[in-house]
Amino acid sequence: MPSRNSFFCHKNLLACFLACLIAVSSLFFLVPPPQQTEIAWQEYSLPHIHRDMDQGKVILISAMASWDMSSAYFEYWYSRDPAMLQFLRTHPVSCYRIDLASLSEEQFQAWRGYFDSLSPLGVVLLVQTPEYDAVMETIEVDSDQLSPQHLISRLEKLLARRNTKTGAGV
Repeated sequence: MPSRNSFFCHKNLLACFLACLIAVSSLFFLVPPPQQTEIAWQEYSLPHIHRDMDQGKVILISAMASWDMSSAYFEYWYSRDPAMLQFLRTHPVSCYRIDLASLSEEQFQAWRGYFDSLSPLGVVLLVQTPEYDAVMETIEVDSDQLSPQHLISRLEKLLARRNTKTGAGV
């Protein structure tokens, strides 16, 4: 038969355990989840891009090169901006990244054609219209138009033109 002291000891341990359990579980409700600190880039994939466009999303593609410091700087700048991150959390935009340094020469030439430039680094924005036409805009790295505010403005304009399942824009 357990002694009176061991009964109180077990009871105190149980009370401490329950108090700790309540304290730890309340942290999950009281402490907000950590916010994302940069854009969650997806690897460039044409099938995924087409699927996202069919779902009415605007596509943001970062065309950077691992050997180019300016493209890495601009991407770092806008991909960590709090206003940009908030915009991406609240709007249907899918973000992809492609490293042009990893492309073959013919694939690289195709990217050069998208930008109509010798230096095809920057951002490609895509959207599908209600008429099922694709609208593409490009912003080169060597311009000041890669600011987060300017990118948000361009994304908002494309969101207004997008194809949604109901046929209505934002």
